[in-house]
Amino acid sequence: MALASCGPGAGERAQEHVKRGTALIAEGKYDAAAAELEKAVELDKDSLEGYTALGNAYRSLKQYDKAIQAYRAAKKIDRYVTRPHIENAKALVEMGQIEPAIDELNHVIELDSKNLEAMLLLGQVSIMPRPLPGGGTGVPKASLERAELNLETAVQMAPDNLQAHHELALVQERLGKKSRATEAWAKVRDLAAGKPDQAKLAAEAAAALERLKR
Repeated sequence: MALASCGPGAGERAQEHVKRGTALIAEGKYDAAAAELEKAVELDKDSLEGYTALGNAYRSLKQYDKAIQAYRAAKKIDRYVTRPHIENAKALVEMGQIEPAIDELNHVIELDSKNLEAMLLLGQVSIMPRPLPGGGTGVPKASLERAELNLETAVQMAPDNLQAHHELALVQERLGKKSRATEAWAKVRDLAAGKPDQAKLAAEAAAALERLKR
């Protein structure tokens, strides 16, 4: 006798929970999303997408221990996939753990040297003050220099990416590279020109260019 169909398997049901959970995150319903995604990873313990989305749900709820645990599980499934590393870095930034976040993003770039998202995020994080080994807070020069290298690569990859030029301008100004920062801010001004949704960046670039003339 032919066996009757038993309906979708565990993997398919897990994927349905992932879809619902991801949609709930987009709607801002993070508790419901976490519940859906917990069901997904219970059904499929190899669901990298499920664990990553679960981490995002818990991060949105500011339940960082659970978020980090979910991202760690995703990374164990396939350590070469960059998405869990990037999301984990975002959680670390929110927790104020700047140096670990920078290490995570540098690891992403080692895995994928053309990961524009990681380069841009690294630029943002690198200029954040953090506790220094000798006491006090500040931004280590080595951190800025590493970010500059990555952002220079980013603007070569995406020459019209306004965010990449903006992050590069900020980093170069922090490094005291006046002429290069002036060039970067001029590019930001030019890219933002005539775009109402980028008026704030255009004004920031104009102010920076005036500041750098002094």
